Amino acid sequence: MTESLFDTNYEKKVEEILPSLDDNSTTLINYRVLISAKESGCLIGQNGRVIDSIREETNTKAGISKLLPGSHERILTVSGTLDNCAKALSFFAQALCNASLQQNDLNNYSYFPLKQLSLIKNIPGETTILRLLIPNNQMGTILGSKGKRIQEIQSKYNISVIASKSFLPNSSERLVELQGTVDNLYDSLRVISRCLIEDFSSIVGTNYYTPSVRANSNNTNNKVTTTLSFNNDIVGALIGKNGSRIQGVRKISGASIGISDEVEGKNERIFTITGSSYNVEKAKNLLYHNLEREEQRRAEQE
Repeated sequence: MTESLFDTNYEKKVEEILPSLDDNSTTLINYRVLISAKESGCLIGQNGRVIDSIREETNTKAGISKLLPGSHERILTVSGTLDNCAKALSFFAQALCNASLQQNDLNNYSYFPLKQLSLIKNIPGETTILRLLIPNNQMGTILGSKGKRIQEIQSKYNISVIASKSFLPNSSERLVELQGTVDNLYDSLRVISRCLIEDFSSIVGTNYYTPSVRANSNNTNNKVTTTLSFNNDIVGALIGKNGSRIQGVRKISGASIGISDEVEGKNERIFTITGSSYNVEKAKNLLYHNLEREEQRRAEQE
């Protein structure tokens, strides 16, 4: 009797942390998934048979971006209702599982963002990886308070979930790597979809990642310039007392960072970052990291 009561209370606690699946939601969602050029061939299939059959069976829209010459990355997009998208992604995961029996090097990459984040090795034909591209502003709804949501998803559905610490280049998206069996990935994606929809409005203003040619180490000295805009109410925190925080970003990244003056009637200020592509990306990641920390600090004070 005691054990039964404990189990009931535990299930109730989990339900409070995770969204309920007891609905037939017709809400639409769009997923972006990072895949390698090799993986894309498995997901498309001969004459498009794999992707076409998944579209038809799950009633979703699915497509894969064109391969940029010199790049190893493509983007798989899947759109439809919450559960249909989860089903479609699990079918794509199954296609990767099937392919792994014939090609052992599908995930053999040594650089971010294609390099596997988890140290757990895939079991050929049984487990696989999906690399979800998630706007940074939506990470909170997946993680939950003090990381409780993500812990419950991993525990309840027996999958590994790892989020990249850094943003993908020239974007405000982060990588969320899911690893597990096809069935467990499907179950977890049904919940993750509902988490994301809870905070759907946060995707406004997202700078989406676009695959690009991998930088050649011989070209790291070529200077590039990029700009970022931040709301006036957060700029002070990014600069820090007496400029200490922005000076730290400049020093660590090696990039030059200029900040526009505050203009009456405009609620944003422009950060202009100049340096090698590597230094610029490092500066951007540091700025977004500081932004995330400040937003979390303010949220905890509410």
